[in-house]
Amino acid sequence: MPKILFLLCFWNLSFAQVHVFFPKVSNKEHERALITLPNRQMLSGSSEAVIRLHDPNGKVLSQEKLGAEYKEIRDIAVTQKGFIALQSHDSSGIVLLDKMLQVDTVIYLFNKRSPLFLDGICAQEKLVFLLGDPIDGFFSTFFSTDNGLHWQATASKVSANEGEAAYAASGQTDQILNGHFYFVSGGMTSRLFHSPDQGASWYTSPIPYLSCSTCGPYAMAISNEHDIMTVGGDYTKPHIAENTCFYSTDGGKTWNTPKKGPSGYRSCVIRVKDDYYACGTNGIDVSKNGGKTWKKLNSVNALSLTFNGIYIYASLADGSLLRFKP
Repeated sequence: MPKILFLLCFWNLSFAQVHVFFPKVSNKEHERALITLPNRQMLSGSSEAVIRLHDPNGKVLSQEKLGAEYKEIRDIAVTQKGFIALQSHDSSGIVLLDKMLQVDTVIYLFNKRSPLFLDGICAQEKLVFLLGDPIDGFFSTFFSTDNGLHWQATASKVSANEGEAAYAASGQTDQILNGHFYFVSGGMTSRLFHSPDQGASWYTSPIPYLSCSTCGPYAMAISNEHDIMTVGGDYTKPHIAENTCFYSTDGGKTWNTPKKGPSGYRSCVIRVKDDYYACGTNGIDVSKNGGKTWKKLNSVNALSLTFNGIYIYASLADGSLLRFKP
């Protein structure tokens, strides 16, 4: 009887959506990196540097523990050859894995003790884009045209304003779309950066988030050259609902404010068909009208979201996974 009562209560809380929780794989870790593969399986990267392959129902099929020097996996990219795992820690680097999750190559773009902090990695076939925080006044922007084996800095340096950086909350501050590079910054200045030529030139657009060291966009979802959704806020004030979302319908030339935004700070956003889902420390929200208004679905503390064609999965801060249908 207690289990039935719990299910009914959660049914009402989530507006008639059935939520299924999967047990923690470990009491010591959570999985911030979460992506879907073409076969609807999923890859996750944990705070203990474990890469896991999940079946479409969330079950762990296999896992690979990376070396002791890796402390946390913040993002994973899928290439034609395999996968690239990104660490954001004292020894920021990337690990190339084959399709069986076996370590192929470990790459440090500078050296193990460099000040480089990596924020996100994304790929489109063989093309890979890597974003890191500013060093000496310029963002760290690199790309590869051979599945991540060889890297070069973008031809045009991207200058950062004082107090401006990128966030590594969910690996969603950068994206490749049709060969174009995009990323968003936050802090004292929030901007969208767009390069149509693999970093040879960059175009910028200010995004009207509040100016503070922990403010700005923490994630974005770009569906096409026109529609750009950003979410964020101030993670030190997670329940403040104002200034947590701005979206553009003209490629970032102008930005719109929702009539009713997400219910607080949000660290991840995905587009599922024509709807947007965003998650953060106090719940998951959905917008069914292009970002104009948002509705809260639940109050879980969620780090990342992904959609495998059937279910939406949320990686929770307590180390478990949540599954529900859109």
